[in-house]
Amino acid sequence: MTQLSVPAPEGPASSTSTPPAATVDVRPVDAAHGVIITVSGPLTLHGVDLVRERLGAELERRRHVIVLDLSAVPSCDPAGTDVLTRARDRARREGLSLHLVHLGAPAARAWLAAAGLV
Repeated sequence: MTQLSVPAPEGPASSTSTPPAATVDVRPVDAAHGVIITVSGPLTLHGVDLVRERLGAELERRRHVIVLDLSAVPSCDPAGTDVLTRARDRARREGLSLHLVHLGAPAARAWLAAAGLV
């Protein structure tokens, strides 16, 4: 199991704090040549790079089934839906299966529905 998070920026603290970044937990499911990716935290411009990187890596590994668990995602902005849409489109082009499950908070679900992801 791999737990990754985006480090906080270094330097002096300012009066405007950076929103929390998403964390990503990757658990291979070898029997199905698949993987479960659990995202925790907001899918926003400030933390979406890690999600993009991990999804891309698993697509590159040609996992037959990728399950993306979004149960701990409280919000999702256009940067988050863009990453998920691109991953879905790539999975389709390459004949891989990407499933979004446990779609988190109602606000995140609304963004995902607006993007055509649910």
